[in-house]
Amino acid sequence: MAGSKKFIIDFDSTFTQVEALDILGEISLKNDPQKEEKLQSIKEITDKGMEGQLSFRESLEQRMEILQANRTQISDLVAALENKVSMSFQRNKEFF
Repeated sequence: MAGSKKFIIDFDSTFTQVEALDILGEISLKNDPQKEEKLQSIKEITDKGMEGQLSFRESLEQRMEILQANRTQISDLVAALENKVSMSFQRNKEFF
C-alpha cells in the first residue's frame, strides 16, 4: 500500500451539489401521501443538527426513521447523485 492515498471528504454539498438524504427522501417517500410533511420534518431535523440542538447520531436516526428507506433504493440514489457531483470534484478528477 506504499504510495496509496486516502481522502476523507464531506459528501453532502461538498462532493455532491445536494444533500443525499433529501434525494433519498424523494425516492423513498415517492408514493407516500404524507411526503411533503415528512420531507419538511427531515429538513427541520437537519437544521437542528446543524445548529447543535441534536447530535449527528440523533439527527441521522430521526431522519432515517422518517425515511423508511431500504437497500433496493440505493441504486436509484446512486443514479440520481451521479449527475450531481460538484464542479470542483469534476475539475480535479485526475487528482483523486
